[in-house]
Amino acid sequence: MRIRQSLLLLVLFLGLALVVNLLALGFLARTITTALPAIAADVTRQLLAVQMQARLRDSEAVLYRYLMEGKPGLKTQFRSQLQNFETDVNNYHASITSPQEQGWADQLAQTHHQADSISADLIRLRDAQDLSIIYLKDAEVKLSAFLAHQVRVARPQNDAIYQNAVSGMQEYLSEMSLAIASYLASPDPAETVRFGEGVIGFQHHYNIFKSQVRTKEEQFWSDYVGNLITQIKITGQILMQGRNRQQQQFATFADMLAEAGEEVLVGEIQPHAAASLATTQQQLATAMSLAIASSLFVAFLSTAVAGVVTWPLLRRIDTGIGALARGAERVAQGDLSQPVEVSSQDELSRLAAAFNSMMADLAARERRLTARLSELEALRLVSLQLTSTLAPDQVLHTIAASALRLVSAAEVRIFVLENNELDFAVSASAPSVEGRPPRTPRKDGITATAASTGEPQVINHAAEHPLYNSPLAQSWGIEATAAFPLKQGEQVIGVLNVSLIDRAAFTQDNLRILALLSDQAAIALENARLYERLARRETRLRTLAEKMAQIQEEERRLIGLDLHDGLTQLLLSANMHLDTLASLADGLNGQALAELRLGQARLRESINEARWVVSELRPATLEDFGLVLGLRQYATELSELENWQLEFVADLGRVKLNPAVETAIFRIAQEALTNARKYAKPKRVRVSLFVDRENLALEVRDWGCGFDMGALTDESQHFGLTGMQERAMLLGGSLKLDSQPGRGTKITARIPLYAVEVK
Repeated sequence: MRIRQSLLLLVLFLGLALVVNLLALGFLARTITTALPAIAADVTRQLLAVQMQARLRDSEAVLYRYLMEGKPGLKTQFRSQLQNFETDVNNYHASITSPQEQGWADQLAQTHHQADSISADLIRLRDAQDLSIIYLKDAEVKLSAFLAHQVRVARPQNDAIYQNAVSGMQEYLSEMSLAIASYLASPDPAETVRFGEGVIGFQHHYNIFKSQVRTKEEQFWSDYVGNLITQIKITGQILMQGRNRQQQQFATFADMLAEAGEEVLVGEIQPHAAASLATTQQQLATAMSLAIASSLFVAFLSTAVAGVVTWPLLRRIDTGIGALARGAERVAQGDLSQPVEVSSQDELSRLAAAFNSMMADLAARERRLTARLSELEALRLVSLQLTSTLAPDQVLHTIAASALRLVSAAEVRIFVLENNELDFAVSASAPSVEGRPPRTPRKDGITATAASTGEPQVINHAAEHPLYNSPLAQSWGIEATAAFPLKQGEQVIGVLNVSLIDRAAFTQDNLRILALLSDQAAIALENARLYERLARRETRLRTLAEKMAQIQEEERRLIGLDLHDGLTQLLLSANMHLDTLASLADGLNGQALAELRLGQARLRESINEARWVVSELRPATLEDFGLVLGLRQYATELSELENWQLEFVADLGRVKLNPAVETAIFRIAQEALTNARKYAKPKRVRVSLFVDRENLALEVRDWGCGFDMGALTDESQHFGLTGMQERAMLLGGSLKLDSQPGRGTKITARIPLYAVEVK
């Protein structure tokens, strides 16, 4: 019986004698009707306050992680948290009922605005810090490499003052770099002092180095080192100042959020909502007390029927209100698991049912959100696994295992489409399921249908479907199955088949996950196939290039032999005849004798040039002495011919090169020296062959006229450079050309040791 019906029955039984009791019960009913919406509103505000406090904590944590790690996804996540907080503030603003709550809402809105502004500055500082670090690292690498590979080797080791100055600059450069890195990781005033000491120490050794400058080139080195260390010092100071500012602003940001969370949400809104709820409860309790007192007073005058009707009514009201109050307290504390229990069938029971429905909806939304986050995380891990390998077999195994895990399937099979035929590729099955042997898909089955139509095929309640109601199909125990095409554009390249044995239907979440997975799988499989084809093609091209290089070397050797045995011998014979003619030319006049002498000189020049061409085509020194001695002899002969000042440095340690690599490196050096002879006209040349970490390095430097690299427009002007680059690339290495007008040219080739050493 409902409350109003009970009151009506009470009035009928008591009549005029129970007017006082009727008024008390009416007052109680009115109070309850007024208090219930207030309770619901207070509970809603408490929930919003708890949620906003969680938003603030999460946004602070995400922003801190972004400042520490710099991942772009964290920035997006932080923006999302701030937007959610703004939405909660707007929702709270819509529910306020007093000027005091309006002030709190304004404070929260102002907190959001300030947090957005400060966080934008922090994010800009973090992004600018990354650029400054890149700029600093570039300058440090340049300076370190310049000191180690150019400045240090410019003078002998016994020049103690010079070498100590260079070593000191290198040491304090490293100290400055470590101080900056340590300060960025953890701002410590000691690291600032350490950085300042590094600057002072570097400047001290730099001043000593400047005092040792002897040549214009060393003066240029000194200026270059000064410019770089100035860049490093300024950039380091900027980074440290930016880190200090970042720390200060984040402290301001955290204090502001803490103030909003502790003072406004925890200190004002939640206590206000709790106090309002307590006031409402007190009103209800007061109303109940009045009703009970009136009922007791009238009970002495009323009949037994009035007592029988009134007492159960009061019990139901007291139980329902208490249950609702306890439920509201649990919701305020974040507990959504225990519903409000009201046994009566009245308005309180409907209110309790609505309250329970609201809690169940909140709990369901929380579970769905958690499940969706878990699903997205699983898909992200699958994507990482798919992109971590380019082997088709591994890609297919990853797809099958991922599909099996994500939808809790019994068995997953993948078929690939080759020559319009579906071929079995891989399968995965649950540990408790015995996998069926591979077979060709049925022409009328869902796998073949998905491949031909390019559309997903799903069969729920498979036992009722014609394809699975045969005895053989029923023996498989399949309850539901689905096939998803793996498509590249509009072309089907395979099919993903998934079977269930523990449930009769796929959920919409299962189908959506499988659709997403099939899309990712198609892209990963196609990429793996393209990479495999590209690798095979690259291997064929490399093999062909190696054969072409061998053929080219053989042709050069044969041409050199032909020139040596043919043209050179003819020129020597002609020279002998001219010498004989000169010995018999006593009767020639002066002009004829001069022409004869000139012809002899030109012929001898031709013989020398022919011999040089033969040596260029057929490096006998390389065949006889190996790379180091052969290259030294070749460079020495060319230096004597051109009157160069030669500096030859070679240190290969224990590295042993195979003959093909020796030939390629010799040809690169030969081409570089030939270019210097033809175009640079230098007075000084340096050839260096050494091991640099994991690479074999060849460096040919001339101090000739140099050239503008941007002016090389004609292909014939850089044909030799292209040949050197192709030889270096054939060995898996690289070639770098540096040249400036008036400053000479430097050609550096770096070949990985794994590609040049004898196995």
